[in-house]
Amino acid sequence: MKSRSEQLILELGKRIVLGEYIPGEILPKVEDLSEEYYVSRTVVREAYKGLSTLGLVRSNQRSGTVVLPRSEWQWWNIEIMTWLLEDPNNKDFILHLTEVRMGLEPIAAALAASKGTEQDRINIKEAFQKLEQSVGDEKAWIKADYDFHESILKASNNDLLIGTIRIMRKALTVSREKTLPLTNDNQEFSYDSPTKAALEKHRMIYEAIMSRDEETAKQKMMELILRVRTILQKIFN
Repeated sequence: MKSRSEQLILELGKRIVLGEYIPGEILPKVEDLSEEYYVSRTVVREAYKGLSTLGLVRSNQRSGTVVLPRSEWQWWNIEIMTWLLEDPNNKDFILHLTEVRMGLEPIAAALAASKGTEQDRINIKEAFQKLEQSVGDEKAWIKADYDFHESILKASNNDLLIGTIRIMRKALTVSREKTLPLTNDNQEFSYDSPTKAALEKHRMIYEAIMSRDEETAKQKMMELILRVRTILQKIFN
């Protein structure tokens, strides 16, 4: 169970991230929030400290507690990412997330090809086989697709890369789910749905990694994510 200060951080943090409080705005005084939420002033001060740790606000005695620019936020904090995903209008976040994937996952694929152990290769093979079995089943495909990409990340044997991508897990799943609705009625995007054509795109990555072809693994992963970005742009426009 969350403490009173943690509950207040959640409430105020979401209001900041979702734009109810905008950058540069002064938040209510400690005394006012204490009365509004029926909590002690100590709880409010602790909540403001928590928001400060997240890079959302800065407090000082003269000007009060001010909402910081978005560039100051701790974007890789899982709470901030979760709050952002609760906003159905935050389309830019999903696109930005996909662009981050473009920077990370092709490198992971190349590293998996060059550094992957025999056990890593077994794991990738098993994950790809599950992807094969999920063709035609959207829910199974989403999970198998994530697991396939995760097996490649693990095979990179780069702890920083793996840790960064894991923070993105929930957001990546949402990103992939958003590519699927359009595919049902538009064959232009068919290989991003759980079809045999989609499977072949993943097979190219799989075979490149298995043959230890770093450049092809990197290139095919980049092509896959570029296509996802194109679909998201089409959906959001």
